[in-house]
Amino acid sequence: MFALCLAVGCVLRTPSLVARTSSSLPSGPGPGPGPGPAAAPADDAQLIEAGCTFTGSEIKGDPGSLHQVACPAGCDKAVNVFGTDDYTADSPVCAAAMHAGAISDRGGEATVRVEPGRPAYRGTKRHGVQSRDYGAYRGSFRFEGVSSAPAEPEVVAAPVVIEAGCTFRASEIRGEPGSLHRVSCPAGCDVLNSPLWGSDPYTADSPVCAAAIHAGLATVRGGEVTVILQDGKPAYRGSKHNGMQSGDYGPYRASFGFRR
Repeated sequence: MFALCLAVGCVLRTPSLVARTSSSLPSGPGPGPGPGPAAAPADDAQLIEAGCTFTGSEIKGDPGSLHQVACPAGCDKAVNVFGTDDYTADSPVCAAAMHAGAISDRGGEATVRVEPGRPAYRGTKRHGVQSRDYGAYRGSFRFEGVSSAPAEPEVVAAPVVIEAGCTFRASEIRGEPGSLHRVSCPAGCDVLNSPLWGSDPYTADSPVCAAAIHAGLATVRGGEVTVILQDGKPAYRGSKHNGMQSGDYGPYRASFGFRR
């Protein structure tokens, strides 16, 4: 039949192909051939089998997304972890999880939440891990379900509080001259980690919390202060107040003071 049809020049039809195609399709309601690619599990539902060097910046997800991370035993505690409860995205997740109390040095699983960047990160020592202070960083992460992590503060019509460390300087605050910024200082900032210049105003590279003690607005136990960013001054006068000695300085490009 096939050869005769070619001889008379008729158009060959392929019912066998149509039959195979139509037989592979469901004729009505009922189970189909199986889920397509859209039904694949989301990235944040997959367990991340992390190594000790795995950092938060390697987690793919938008701020607010949750990711389950499994850490091995024996991760080094003496690594660079920055922050407390909120950690810089380049911090190693497993060491940060030990610092936060989410896992022990025997490893375990922790739920990581991707967070936006912060204007500052405060270092502390917890669970045998020493984290460090850091300034502004583009991304963060924290752990869900950890009792040592405080609840997120309510969003109110007030300046965001910068949880500063003792090494935090006013030059790390993003803002125009005249802008106000609320800074929370920890205890122990009476020990100067870097020089303090001026007497309200202070040079922008001076440590904010040490300056707050010098100005009498915070104590060695810490406290919250309102920082005012200012233009540079032609000179800064040093003085000794509240047990803190500041130094003289010449012209500097930017300054800060405190609202009392």
